[in-house]
Amino acid sequence: MPFRGEGLIGTCSVVSANSPVAVILHGGGTSSAVGFQELRAFLHARQVATVAFDAIGHGCTGGAQLGTNLEDRVEQVVTVVRHLDLPTSATSLIGFSMGAYVAVKAASELGIPRLGLAIPAAYATRAYRVPFGPRFTEILRTPASWAHSDAFDLVAAYSGHLLVISADADQVVPPEIPAKYILVAKSSASKRHHIVRAAGHNLSEHYARVPDARDAAYAEIACLCQRGS
Repeated sequence: MPFRGEGLIGTCSVVSANSPVAVILHGGGTSSAVGFQELRAFLHARQVATVAFDAIGHGCTGGAQLGTNLEDRVEQVVTVVRHLDLPTSATSLIGFSMGAYVAVKAASELGIPRLGLAIPAAYATRAYRVPFGPRFTEILRTPASWAHSDAFDLVAAYSGHLLVISADADQVVPPEIPAKYILVAKSSASKRHHIVRAAGHNLSEHYARVPDARDAAYAEIACLCQRGS
């Protein structure tokens, strides 16, 4: 689908015309939508349709990450949801790592009633329009810069259903971040914190060793997607 003269590459898994839909967002670095095959199959088997695409600079979409920023990531999500004309009341946003922050911002803009944040990052508000690269990295490396994130204010005001999935041996996302997302969510219709024990930031690697942990986390996501708005 088009985005600022470029094409975003992704796929849709359709169940039925009235099925709930999960839009699944990958993280930063070298991640891409291809890592969601198992999750998408799990959700499809439970009558949840899925949409996943590669952001600019990732996977099949390709292009350069440098020069883009978090604001661009959010606009890409908004573009995909509107291009596909997804019904807001049936849609969930499920974001992983950087994608979790992007999901918070996009859910606020689109009015999405179900929000899943897995191994969720949070970024200082001042980083939002800073292009990915040395300056962006400098902000991230500022101690506790995440504490000054607008994402927490947005989650505090969020009235939909919230799921946070964290890994208790995560060496990338500080444990205070998922804990704070849950703590501030005082207006949500429901909230749940699922902790994947003995897992690091690379959940796929952990799930390969502990399939039961994968199934438990995926079941939480399916439950979120099937909640009434």
